[in-house]
Amino acid sequence: MILFKILRKSHRQRTGRSLLSVTALALSVMLLLVISHVHEAVRQYARQVASQADLIVGAPTQPVHLVLYGLFGIGAPPPAIKWSQFQDIADNPSVAWAAPVSAGESHRGHTVIGSTARYLTTLQLSAVNFITVSGSQKIFRNNYTAFVGSSVADAYQYQPGETITIARGFAPGLKDEYQKPFLIQGVLKPTGTNLDDHILVPIEGLRSVRSDHGIKSDKINFVLVKLKDRGSLFKLQQQLETRQDAPLRAAIPAIELDKLGQYERILNNVFMVMSFIIGVLALLMMFFNLSAGFAQRKQEIELLRLVGAKPWQLASIALAEPLLHIFMALLLGVIFYRIANLFLEIWIPVISIIGLPTSELMWLLSLCLSGLLIACIPAWRVYGISRST
Repeated sequence: MILFKILRKSHRQRTGRSLLSVTALALSVMLLLVISHVHEAVRQYARQVASQADLIVGAPTQPVHLVLYGLFGIGAPPPAIKWSQFQDIADNPSVAWAAPVSAGESHRGHTVIGSTARYLTTLQLSAVNFITVSGSQKIFRNNYTAFVGSSVADAYQYQPGETITIARGFAPGLKDEYQKPFLIQGVLKPTGTNLDDHILVPIEGLRSVRSDHGIKSDKINFVLVKLKDRGSLFKLQQQLETRQDAPLRAAIPAIELDKLGQYERILNNVFMVMSFIIGVLALLMMFFNLSAGFAQRKQEIELLRLVGAKPWQLASIALAEPLLHIFMALLLGVIFYRIANLFLEIWIPVISIIGLPTSELMWLLSLCLSGLLIACIPAWRVYGISRST
């Protein structure tokens, strides 16, 4: 009991330095877990969305651009293609369904997307305050309804049941505004992507208001395609891209996202290494804090030897103190990680609270082993001093 009372009083004198070391190490653990969590959650979300469409077909352009805009609304809308080209794709016997997407209109600077219900289900978009169609499984109530993104609804306080008007182009004048209003049927749940700034309307309603406005050009920007059999994927891709009359670009989402994933993994590893270095620096801070108090600890060792403590006992106690700090830092790091997830869900809603990222446990294990090696140094010095006392 006397031994532990002396140790407790000794530790109180170093509380400030100990808390600083534990906090720094806990923050590095939190960074490791948060970076891994964000990386895994975003990758899973991208894979889930990409798996819903086998091809994204548009005018000749970079396939990566086609995929990023088609699935996540990143970048500028792809060049337009003719409606007849979409009909040719939809009539192909190997196509299960094809969803045309048009992005040539806007509302107060926000892009208006014209498509079918397939577009919402493919991008896994769901709505809150959804006005359902009585006795029907249809998503759109009629051809003149709209779903507004969460950012648009927050900016203008839109609610289901209100009406909006849209206009041709992204810097329209009064003459470009369509007279037929669209009824807001629902507000889309936040996704953390550019889709939150978009408004979705039925493609048939969009074609109708264009015709009423005297616009003869009936074009779309790209087509989402799902095949009956994925075995015909590359065959159809080649057919579309080698057409003599009007060649198209048929991008395969899974392949293009895998290409981007290579660069994304490199960036993720860079952040992981930086977090690991911060953890090592925190461990070194802990080591220097222990080493700085050796003049004071030498007097404690002499006192403890007088009360009967053996050298191996003193070395064990000296080893237990930094190990306790490491354990506390790991525990605090996990708590900080859980708290950070709550805020990340607001910023990036596709992230959900999941278990600890098992793929990155090796990083934490390496950090613990490094801490154990660093803790052995002062413990060995205490053992040497106690033997000579």
